[in-house]
Amino acid sequence: KSEKEEFFDEHGRCIPDGITSAVYEKTRRYFLVPDVKINYIDIYNRIKNHLGSDGGITLEDFKKRSEAILSDLELDPTTKNITKGPAVPFFIPKDNITDIGSSLVNKYIKALDDSFSQENPTSEFVNHCTEDLTNNLKISPDSRHQIIIDRIQDETIVGYYFPSLLEYSFPAAIERVSSLPDKFILAGGFDTCAAFIGTPNLLLRKDGYPPLLWMTALEGPSPQAAYHIEAYGYNLTFNRRAHLGHAAEYWSHALVVLG
Repeated sequence: KSEKEEFFDEHGRCIPDGITSAVYEKTRRYFLVPDVKINYIDIYNRIKNHLGSDGGITLEDFKKRSEAILSDLELDPTTKNITKGPAVPFFIPKDNITDIGSSLVNKYIKALDDSFSQENPTSEFVNHCTEDLTNNLKISPDSRHQIIIDRIQDETIVGYYFPSLLEYSFPAAIERVSSLPDKFILAGGFDTCAAFIGTPNLLLRKDGYPPLLWMTALEGPSPQAAYHIEAYGYNLTFNRRAHLGHAAEYWSHALVVLG
């Protein structure tokens, strides 16, 4: 990469430069995450209340560390445009995770259900995933996501969630992250849930359609299927579906940057 090359376009989408896997080179910008107003107090309190801990960080810490992530990205001409797209801060309290699948379903998805339902009493969160995920999920080795899993065991993490890989296939998302600076990590389960627990209406788009957001770093029993959060009308759902390595206009993957 040359010094001046930008990784993101003026809308915050990650530019699919030199990608050999399936991806939409150009986007119609039809399926979009709506503009979200960031309220650090609300986000902090929702995560603290629904995950049951502030992880030992204060609201001021959370805000300061989150804003430092954005400043750092804005100072670098190759990454500054990601901050022009949708982005939400989150934190995950230190957690002793022994099994990714059972923690995801029994703690993080439940907390997301609580947060969404409290914010939207007339809508519902539906978990369509009927199979037992215990001992069934692992981290995709090329996603860089193991960094997040390892750090949560030792400390409370603060991050920013950027749904910036619009219209990429799974192989293209993995391929793209490998050529981005090391700070960019593909989102998985806990970080995606934490982003939604803090900002439950992240996919509430009233003037058009939002994308489906994949938990890209999670690998289940089949390499051809994966897990995602999707809006269904004004409801929100967690589900698993086949992706078959294809690209689709209404799919997005997310990048996470920790601070």
